[in-house]
Amino acid sequence: MSDIKFVPVSRAIYLLAPVMGSEITCSKLLPVVITAAKDRVPNVKFNVAKVLQSLIPVVDQSVAEKTIRSSLVELAEDPDVDVHFYASQALQSIDDVMMSS
Repeated sequence: MSDIKFVPVSRAIYLLAPVMGSEITCSKLLPVVITAAKDRVPNVKFNVAKVLQSLIPVVDQSVAEKTIRSSLVELAEDPDVDVHFYASQALQSIDDVMMSS
């Protein structure tokens, strides 16, 4: 998926997820984002990290802990500085949510 295609998709997911709720987000939206995390283009991957961070408060904690965290851990190991930064920031958000609950 090229950066040109994923940016509007990521924006749509960012806006739709809170409205659609956890169940639809997990079944329909999250798989698209997880697939895009495997892209080779750094801009796609750092947008994935941003979207995953926005999904953390929408999905159940178990989904955030298992599915989202595992994708973010992979992204945090990316050699691109921006991908690493946004993935690390999103991982911190998961940690913050886990500590506050």
